[in-house]
Amino acid sequence: MGLKSKLLWGYILAVILYALFILLPAPSPAILLHYHLRPTGLRAIDVTIIVLQAVIWFAGFYGYASLRKYTAFVRRDKDGKQVASITNGILLLVLWLPVTAVISAILAYIGAHHLNLLAAFKIINNYLSLIFPLAGFVFIGKGARGLSELAKQRPSFLATNVLSFALIYAGLIYLKLVATTANRNQVYHMNIWLIVLTLVAPYVYMWFIGLLSTYEIYNYRRRVAGVVYRKSWGLLALGLGWMIVMSMSVQYLTTLTAWLNHLSIYWLLVVVYSVLLVYSVGFVLIALGARKLQKIEEV
Repeated sequence: MGLKSKLLWGYILAVILYALFILLPAPSPAILLHYHLRPTGLRAIDVTIIVLQAVIWFAGFYGYASLRKYTAFVRRDKDGKQVASITNGILLLVLWLPVTAVISAILAYIGAHHLNLLAAFKIINNYLSLIFPLAGFVFIGKGARGLSELAKQRPSFLATNVLSFALIYAGLIYLKLVATTANRNQVYHMNIWLIVLTLVAPYVYMWFIGLLSTYEIYNYRRRVAGVVYRKSWGLLALGLGWMIVMSMSVQYLTTLTAWLNHLSIYWLLVVVYSVLLVYSVGFVLIALGARKLQKIEEV
């Protein structure tokens, strides 16, 4: 990303807004009391989380910038349209974390002064966390299917059935966890049928098209010429697959909020830092694959 890039300035703005709305409000007395923290200790934790988030977002923005340059090189090729669709999908995945984090921080700031709005803000956050990756994987799925058709390599019958059965069981486990969540009203603020129809079902659909897209991109990678080219597409596919698995893990964790609230601050930080670090792997893999693709076309 160049210094004059709108993408770079958008990234900087997101980090600044996120940091401001996390650090400017006074530390919550309830949180300080619950975790036996001092204000300086809580602020130190906030800063480390902001830094980790900023690094993850940068990896995502950098990967998209590299992939966008590659897309510009191949836009007139036979696979240019499909690559552009995948690039648009990855942009939505890249925007997903900073947009939801910034909006969540702003809503939390407003909610601290208007407690009657907290339930509505929680619902907004739940849907924001779904809409961006869902739309992103729809674009990626469209592009991946196009690449499969160009390579004349459709998913095998066995692979499709294994994927379907895996997602059925993953969906049933997710539904069970949601239905038996101890504090479901505090997490979702909706009745169970609305949760199933507008959150559980769309998430399972997203996981399916995401994993299918990963498989199709991996298959396409096996059909292209050049070791470096295949490795680049392989890294991209692995990064996308990693993001889907992480999405599933985070949604499972969301249903365990009551359990997480009883953890000590040390174990809670282990969970938070682990999730952030593992998330970063997906964006780093996407960035590495995109960078390699860009370098191939620049040679």
